[in-house]
Amino acid sequence: MVMSVAPGSIPWRWQARARHAPRRGFTLAELLVVLGIVALLAGLLLPVVNRSRASAQRVTCRANLRDIGAQFQMYLNESRNHLPWVNTMPSVTPPINAAPSIVKVLEPYARSAKQVYLCPADRITLECAGAPAGYATYFEREGCSYQYNPFLASIYAGKQLKDTWLYENGRQNLLFIFKEYEPFHGPAGRAGAMNYLMADMSVRDLVE
Repeated sequence: MVMSVAPGSIPWRWQARARHAPRRGFTLAELLVVLGIVALLAGLLLPVVNRSRASAQRVTCRANLRDIGAQFQMYLNESRNHLPWVNTMPSVTPPINAAPSIVKVLEPYARSAKQVYLCPADRITLECAGAPAGYATYFEREGCSYQYNPFLASIYAGKQLKDTWLYENGRQNLLFIFKEYEPFHGPAGRAGAMNYLMADMSVRDLVE
């Protein structure tokens, strides 16, 4: 014989036990195991994420240099291949010279925002005599993450690019026009740590 219980007829003592029955949660040991697994996965994924970010920064940097190279080529076309007179470190006092910065020189040919002059890995780690302190990046301090070749800005300023020694000897692929102020993408001397825009308008990473 099956007994049926009408709704609402369960004794209140049984109802109280049902309401106050303890719910089983995670024990401390289980929580520690879960946290340990999460920490292990984070430790495994973090280097992968960092490598992906660094690779993306290098790609953006190289694209920036190609864009700057296109601007520079337009300048050369209008100047009949004569190199500009440029102050390669405009923040330094007293000024290296009275010339404008390379950003100012290329401004009429810029087709994109000034972010093209910013390497995403830009950072200042080296001190420069006469340069103001308190800046985190060369972009903030100099207006550009990339330095125009100081030799082209001094002894070759106003001359034609073809008159430079390396260009005359067919080695324009060894003459750089721009480079990053520092090895932004790794320790100095390691391949890929520093990007250069060469005189043949190719972008290369050279060991310095």
